[in-house]
Amino acid sequence: MGFVVLGSVFLTVRFLARPTLKEQGENFFTSINPGVKVQKLAIENGVARVDFDDQLESRVGGSCRVAAIRSQITETLKQFPSVKTVVISINGRTEDILQP
Repeated sequence: MGFVVLGSVFLTVRFLARPTLKEQGENFFTSINPGVKVQKLAIENGVARVDFDDQLESRVGGSCRVAAIRSQITETLKQFPSVKTVVISINGRTEDILQP
């Protein structure tokens, strides 16, 4: 499990971790590719901006898979009270990413 320090707040970046064996036994899974890296994460004025490397959209196809990835990232970050909205980017790009 990775941690990102934002001032004095420790934010668990759980969406990058693979499910544990216990979680797999409870039918938990991840839609995010193995090896994905968070390049930057910042929270300001209720907006979490998270920038990933290219691996996030490697071999990703289909609207259901893309929606699952977006939802997994967004809902994980929105569990923290300081996050109201989430902006996902890949290498700084927001417009043409995670297309089905």
